[in-house]
Amino acid sequence: MRKNLMIAATVILLLMSTYVSAQKGFRVSPQYPNAGDTVTITYNPDSTILKGLAPVTGTIYLFAGFKWEADDLNMQMTDSGWAARYILPADARLLVCDFSAAGKTDKGGKMTYAWMLSGDDHKILPGAFAGWAFLRARSIHQRIPDAVDTIALINDELALQWMIWETRDHPESARKIFYNACTFMKNHYGRRADSTIKEQIKYITSLPDVTEEELISVSRAYHDLLYSKTSADSMNNIIIQKFPTGITARDKWIYRMFRESDKRDSLWEHFVQLFPLKKFSNVDTEIDQMYYQKVYKAVAYTPIIKRNDYSVMYEMIPDAPLICLTEFHRQVIMNPFEHNTVKPDSILPYSLAIVDQLEKLSGKKQGAESQFLSPSAWKLHVLQYSSPAFFGHALLLHMTGDDKRALAYMEKANTYHDPERVGAEFNGLYTTLLEKNGKHAEAIQVVENSVRENKVTPEMIAMLKKEYVTKHKSEAGFEAYFNNMKNPDQLKAQQEHLKSALIRQAIPSFKLEQMKGGYADLAKQKGKIVVLDFWATWCGPCKAALPGMQMAVDKYKNDDKVAFYFIATQETKPNYREELKAYIKEKNYNINVLYDAPSKKTGHLDDTYSKYAELMHFSGIPQKMIIDGNGMVRWISTGYMGSPSALVDEISYVVELLKKEN
Repeated sequence: MRKNLMIAATVILLLMSTYVSAQKGFRVSPQYPNAGDTVTITYNPDSTILKGLAPVTGTIYLFAGFKWEADDLNMQMTDSGWAARYILPADARLLVCDFSAAGKTDKGGKMTYAWMLSGDDHKILPGAFAGWAFLRARSIHQRIPDAVDTIALINDELALQWMIWETRDHPESARKIFYNACTFMKNHYGRRADSTIKEQIKYITSLPDVTEEELISVSRAYHDLLYSKTSADSMNNIIIQKFPTGITARDKWIYRMFRESDKRDSLWEHFVQLFPLKKFSNVDTEIDQMYYQKVYKAVAYTPIIKRNDYSVMYEMIPDAPLICLTEFHRQVIMNPFEHNTVKPDSILPYSLAIVDQLEKLSGKKQGAESQFLSPSAWKLHVLQYSSPAFFGHALLLHMTGDDKRALAYMEKANTYHDPERVGAEFNGLYTTLLEKNGKHAEAIQVVENSVRENKVTPEMIAMLKKEYVTKHKSEAGFEAYFNNMKNPDQLKAQQEHLKSALIRQAIPSFKLEQMKGGYADLAKQKGKIVVLDFWATWCGPCKAALPGMQMAVDKYKNDDKVAFYFIATQETKPNYREELKAYIKEKNYNINVLYDAPSKKTGHLDDTYSKYAELMHFSGIPQKMIIDGNGMVRWISTGYMGSPSALVDEISYVVELLKKEN
């Protein structure tokens, strides 16, 4: 008891210091705001990490109705700092704010920017103590808005004390805080808490107006705190009987559809009648997280795969979760397009439906993942996820000749893209669309910025070279100009990585048929540096890397000590040779293509690849290898990072290193 009193005294002092400290840089007026009041929130950044930065934006997180929600603050500059007026919800009990500027966020440190709400008598409202504990309890932090710094988090003993005060002053709160309070007890007391948890379960289940959400929390307590799956399953059965069209019953249907794939289509028809999709769009259960999106995508993909029926997209798009929408665009739109199984004009309407829905979704919070995001943060989140779809849609519009609309979507993609994940193809299309729309200066700027990141296509280099010749009346000096534009630190890091990745491994030779006729014999290439590229017509990354490899071939075309072989492997179609020839002709590549031989073990067309893969312990294509003049493999690389210019730099650097060795 004495220890608890000491804790209580410490906490009260901490709370008091919070408000005193808050007066310096954070203030809520009136000082004792009630739910439903219009408050003014003032923030002065002069003593914070945001000092001197502008504009300042703010987010308010509200503990209202014993749940969390987030909203934007319309911050305006005033004589005393930045301020915003805000109407508190009628069921709000606690507010907490954070403030951002220039990529930095201030959450108030140890004291936080939190404020408990009180009634007309200035007494703390029911739920405020609970919200204050939930906000800072380390053990449940992943289930709470990320609105406070780590230094502000508290242990379960202190969080439990706040639960005691909450139920002491407001016994009616017990049913609302049941699961979290039991979590704190279990974490702090261990098995000694089990009897108390069981008493609380008995209390919840005895309530005449018990809700499904409350019974779900009982099931979770059985499963996660008392470790009784049997009791949890029994409780779930009770819930389903009591709420046959509720959350738990829906979970059972979702899992059944996941397991019974042969019956999924018919089950789905009943499912949407029993559990309207919009009604349950914000459900957040473990089953929903693990299986719902898988089922949703499978229902959409089945008619496309079986019957090439894309019309199902119009049914599935309006209620699709965010991740499903972006996956639809990647799997149903872009993958078939990139593999030449659909025409751009045939797939364009479905692409438009998806990107339209993504933009609609950005303006309306939906789904459990939106709960802790303010409207502006949610919009940014959705549009960042949507950037690849906007890029893909822009490409389809370009392929169908609508470059004006293509540029509009490309601008959206560029605004919200992740710079670390964008490759030269993205920059290349952006450059092309700017040029097509008469924006030459902007196109050149994109090219120059892309060169600095070493993410340019051959066409972009050609455009830059043309610009250079126009200004200088000669090509002289262009190579030096081009290379000097690249980020030296990035190049140095790339070269150090390549040097550290060098190996020395003997490999068996090969003798393979060439597309141009005759055979290529590796054994006869001694004294030469040989670059191998294992690829296939069905492999998107393989084909995406070929422009960079063509640049490397062109660079060394007059060097008889460097040879390139492009080994077509793992092909499965009977007419693959005709497809290879057609593809090389279509792209106007000048590369030496070899046909991998049938494996004596399996009969698959991967004899050379499979031998090297087994010896070198790699898998996947594209697979690049560089062999020195002594017939030793010195460098291998799997995959493609998305930049032709960076790829040719890689190949060139290793080749030049090996030349120096010789």
